[in-house]
Amino acid sequence: MTPPTQLARRRRTSARAALYAALALLAAVTAGFWTWLGRVGPLVEVFDWQRIDYESHPAVALLSSYIAVDTSMPGGDPPAGAELLAGHLRAAGVPVTIERVGELDVVMWAILEGDDPGAVVLHHHVDVEPVDRPERWSYPPFEATIEGPWLYGRGAFDMKSVAVAQLEAFLRLARRSAETGRRPARSVIYLATSGEEIGSDLGMRWLLRWHPELVERFAVVLTEGGAVEGREQGDVKYWGTEFVQKRNVAVTVCGDRRERLDGLRRELIAEGRPLTGLVVSPELEAFLAHYAPTRDRDDWRRLLADPHRLARDPVAFSRLPAYLRSLFRNEVVPFPVTETDGGWEMELSIHLVPGADPAEVLAEMLPAWRLHGLGVTVEDEGAADHGSPLDHPVMEEIEAVLAEHYPGMPAGPIYLPWTITDARFVRARGVPAYGFSPFMVLTPEVLNLATQRTLNERIALPGFVEGVEIYAELLERIAGPEAPGDQ
Repeated sequence: MTPPTQLARRRRTSARAALYAALALLAAVTAGFWTWLGRVGPLVEVFDWQRIDYESHPAVALLSSYIAVDTSMPGGDPPAGAELLAGHLRAAGVPVTIERVGELDVVMWAILEGDDPGAVVLHHHVDVEPVDRPERWSYPPFEATIEGPWLYGRGAFDMKSVAVAQLEAFLRLARRSAETGRRPARSVIYLATSGEEIGSDLGMRWLLRWHPELVERFAVVLTEGGAVEGREQGDVKYWGTEFVQKRNVAVTVCGDRRERLDGLRRELIAEGRPLTGLVVSPELEAFLAHYAPTRDRDDWRRLLADPHRLARDPVAFSRLPAYLRSLFRNEVVPFPVTETDGGWEMELSIHLVPGADPAEVLAEMLPAWRLHGLGVTVEDEGAADHGSPLDHPVMEEIEAVLAEHYPGMPAGPIYLPWTITDARFVRARGVPAYGFSPFMVLTPEVLNLATQRTLNERIALPGFVEGVEIYAELLERIAGPEAPGDQ
């Protein structure tokens, strides 16, 4: 059998590529692919980036130094990345705990004690996707090159930029607390884990299992997963904060004949995207109530306004783009058949809508007669089958701070298709978790990752710098001296 780490990476890479493709589709279907690419110019003009010396900006310098540490897995050194961040915390007088898990995994946290021991957790993953062919990059992936208004480097988008915004917000609150002698209203935990790109077994899942004394302090977690849909810079269609994701169950099917598995794969591809048996979960209904009115197309607004009716109309449902259709149904994604020492195997990723029973879905999609004579292994990682509440004070404060920076801009929850984050494990423990991106990072950056035209991961520095300020303001709202209590 293929080693588990390779299987996890294959599933993770597929999900990541699908996410970027889905985000790219959000813009492509709205304004047209090439029209959208032609709007990169206004992005530069609006921010007047040439008047700002980004290379000397402290947050940009910190992000550059973090990107310069190769934390890819395998091949990189995630503990070195954690040590870099820990150095900034220690310099500010904040105690730091770093635990090595195995050879290359690491968990790091720092606590700013507040009046309420229930903590706001600022979480990011240290590890980044490996760079298979660095010679194809226009800029070295671990040199953090600044060219124009962009910073290039592995991890710039996913998710070292968020890590730096979180660290800056944490340190500002810690410095103010030290200067005034006043504790924050809420405790804050700055948390970094590794292994996220390959399943989090020795990262978030390890922390949840072996540090219950820390986990019991988790009141709410902020991590990755947010998305910004926009027509051009300054014209945002929807700023989404992730509050729910599908539950993924991994299935391995083994046999001694490739033809049998290839045939099964063709059947599953043909049947894995049904137009009937659709489900409108409470999370989907809540999401669409915010999302549907922001669609540019009249027909999409009408269809999405009544999801229950839409679910009973296969013809109308089929007119939706794939990323929206996926939210109504359980889906099976079969990977290509691969050879093993003892025969052949095929990996399947089962995507379950919130509330779905894994055993029932597997029995329907993979009945015993279909798998007769094949070896089957099911791995249910125990992720949450539900979303986080939308009336949580953190969601309210996210929307409030965005409204101050971008008046009149639609903001609300988002339910992203085909992607998973560590939030799924936190929610399974009963802790609300939200994926928030503070950056005005529009489709040109996402398209760069989705199309792999240049293989250069990047982030727009004007959006990054402003996002650092947004995150600091958000943390002040939810944890500062005048912060509201939890509901």
